Amino acid sequence: MDTQKFVTEDCMSHVIGKTVQSIKNLVFREFKAKNFNITPEQWAVLSYLHKEDGLYQKQIADFLFKDKPTVTRILDILEKKNLIIRISDEKDRRKFKIYLTQNGKDTVTQLTPIAKEVQHKIRENIQQEELEILKTILNKIYINATNNF
Repeated sequence: MDTQKFVTEDCMSHVIGKTVQSIKNLVFREFKAKNFNITPEQWAVLSYLHKEDGLYQKQIADFLFKDKPTVTRILDILEKKNLIIRISDEKDRRKFKIYLTQNGKDTVTQLTPIAKEVQHKIRENIQQEELEILKTILNKIYINATNNF
């Protein structure tokens, strides 16, 4: 029997989780400091749609690794803020394609420099080759976790 203690703080999920949360907090603070009431999750949707407009909700959910109800809530908020619009699919009226409004496009344009600055801040004192190694390791952890379900 393994007599070593289980130390939560040493778990990869804990280390990765606290890192992700601190990055989200930083993004939110930076947006808020510039008078944007946009969460990191909302930003992820907006920036993804900016890259590829006219996506289905499922595509957005898959990209965000979020379930349908969570994405529905995010989209509802973005729609109320007049940042996106849902348009019925011509082939299947039960499905909607999600598009940025002009206000959404303008918001992405304004938020992009802030998001880039956050990326710059979190990469401070980290060499590019270290970042590449980190991405490689995180992708391996993702594959290991995904393959074990």
